[in-house]
Amino acid sequence: MDSYAEAPHVVTWEVTRACQLHCRHCRARAIPRRDREELSLQEMLTVFDDLRTHFNHAPILVFTGGDPLERPDLDDMIRAARSRHLVVAIAPSVTPKLDRSVIQRWKRLGVHAVSLSLDGIDAKTHDAYRGVAGTFARTLDMAHTIVEEGLALQINTAISQQTMNQVLPMASMVQSLKVTSWELFFVIPTGRARVIDALLPNQIEDILQWVARWAPRQSFRVTTVGAPQWSRVLHQSQSDRPARVVAREARGFAFIDHRGLVYPSGYLPVVGGDLRQSSFSEIYQHSELFQLLRDPDRLTGSCGHCRYRESCGGSRARAYAMTKDLMAADPGCPITTMA
Repeated sequence: MDSYAEAPHVVTWEVTRACQLHCRHCRARAIPRRDREELSLQEMLTVFDDLRTHFNHAPILVFTGGDPLERPDLDDMIRAARSRHLVVAIAPSVTPKLDRSVIQRWKRLGVHAVSLSLDGIDAKTHDAYRGVAGTFARTLDMAHTIVEEGLALQINTAISQQTMNQVLPMASMVQSLKVTSWELFFVIPTGRARVIDALLPNQIEDILQWVARWAPRQSFRVTTVGAPQWSRVLHQSQSDRPARVVAREARGFAFIDHRGLVYPSGYLPVVGGDLRQSSFSEIYQHSELFQLLRDPDRLTGSCGHCRYRESCGGSRARAYAMTKDLMAADPGCPITTMA
């Protein structure tokens, strides 16, 4: 059986939708104040127990938002998760709430990694993307602080029509920040992101081909979101190795929103279950939606005929955003047929 059908590798948890940034591509359409329907810490403890005890290998737990620092009980969440030996990462928004004392506290609490978004090589690009002046400078400062304090640093970069021409210089900037991971997010037209923001198939392909040549020379991991074609591109560049199965929607990955609804991805707004009614493990392993998305035989169009349909499978989030068909061919892939 596919190990990703048994257990997720990563669970990202939107602990709140509140955030003080105004990002132009925000998946969550973040709000300035917390929702009264957020899961309480007590409700979260049951999920932590399930993650720890039900799966043979507990997933990495990423607290995100909105901005997780908008939750006054965030430290209690971290303590509770770590007491259950869960690996915890934090994806904060870079606002005045994030400073060195917060990073130091997270280090003491046992946080493994912190991810920051960096979408441009200068303030003009990044701050326009994030909607708040000064965010670029603060992000660089916090990136250096995270490394200085001994936490792993991941940089997340949104690749859109507005930022695609900065990928090469951004790669050099990421190198200089001493990251452990660089995640390239190819914008999906959902939330605040528009269809005109998303890259065309040939643009996605060109960037992936370049990254496949560049990444093997780096000391850090390079991953993609919204472009599972990365599996195919890597295989084509390293044909002596089998195609790597990438974690994607419902297959190695799951997303929990602030009200406890479970999704295959934060960018695929179709609900698999509700934690106030079912356990996470039950939803992940047995929900009809998650099982559908893990079945390559249910793919249609060119994705259904592609030789990489098991290792790649196309972005279900992009297919749904562009066609409203979960199993349709990925509109972001340039391949129309593949024997």
